Amino acid sequence: MGLLAHFLKGPHKKTTLLLTRAGPVENPRHVLYSHPGLPLSPEGRSALLALLPLLQGFPVAHVYAADSLAEAEAARLFAEALGVPYTLLPELRERAWGAWEGLSFPEVEARFPGAVTSWTADEAGFAPPGGESVREAWARGRRAVKALLGKHRGQALLVVGNCTLNRAALSLALPLPPEEGLRLEQDYARLSVVDFYGEEGVVKALNLAVDWGHDPARGPQGPPGAS
Repeated sequence: MGLLAHFLKGPHKKTTLLLTRAGPVENPRHVLYSHPGLPLSPEGRSALLALLPLLQGFPVAHVYAADSLAEAEAARLFAEALGVPYTLLPELRERAWGAWEGLSFPEVEARFPGAVTSWTADEAGFAPPGGESVREAWARGRRAVKALLGKHRGQALLVVGNCTLNRAALSLALPLPPEEGLRLEQDYARLSVVDFYGEEGVVKALNLAVDWGHDPARGPQGPPGAS
């Protein structure tokens, strides 16, 4: 059943998925990281808490996040501020980098000659030694978020994700294959909103931002460059 059929049937139950990405994190060497990951930077905490004026406009029932450092801290901050429970789930983690975990791109190129060429030749299917491909992490993330949507049907839920998880979640509403995931920017401390009617999703907003470096009384700000 498509969206038109849902709308023609009259009033319908709506489930709202709110997505954000934890960060910025403490990453001075610009390394690849997944789990346990890296902690939030002070700037990251400020950026995420600045989203509260946006989040308070939704009746959030529960906060979910990966059990990694930045995501777990962000979930706790949001849950305490919103007065709702939170749950940490390993299936919401970023793709596993395996032997590349904690390495910078120059270090990967030096230690694994030719690997980056293989990666760029098969962006979605390539997996580092002992790690996951984008396609594998994408499927894992879609299953996890779909299960949460079923559990909270008719409610609003906040998922504190990462760049791979968030793109996979958005693909539940958009015809977006893993190979095209990078076409959807997922920056730190942005809010995306997707309304689901049964299995059908409608993207209401992408990458809403708040200018946390200025007076909070100014309220939410649009994405950089927005008029």
